[in-house]
Amino acid sequence: MKLPQKGFLLITLNQYPSLWDFELIQRALVEYELQGHYWINHFSIALDELASAGLINRIGHRLDDGEAIAKDRLLFKFALSDFGRQRMLDTGLLEGETTND
Repeated sequence: MKLPQKGFLLITLNQYPSLWDFELIQRALVEYELQGHYWINHFSIALDELASAGLINRIGHRLDDGEAIAKDRLLFKFALSDFGRQRMLDTGLLEGETTND
């Protein structure tokens, strides 16, 4: 059984200091055997939701030169937040000790 998609994005981001959205999206597309603009946009929205919830932080941005997703699309670089890491521990997405807040 595969992880829920947002859980996969969090686990993947936890494995690196930071990743660009197109790198996360590409990994998710491969993991879930999906393709096409619908799914690219789906995962972009999922990343926006994770950022809005404070689980990940946008730490950089740039315009796509056409090599990542689409020319002139705004790309974001993400890092897992301390809050996100703690929530992952609390929910069992990461192994380790949980805390009760």
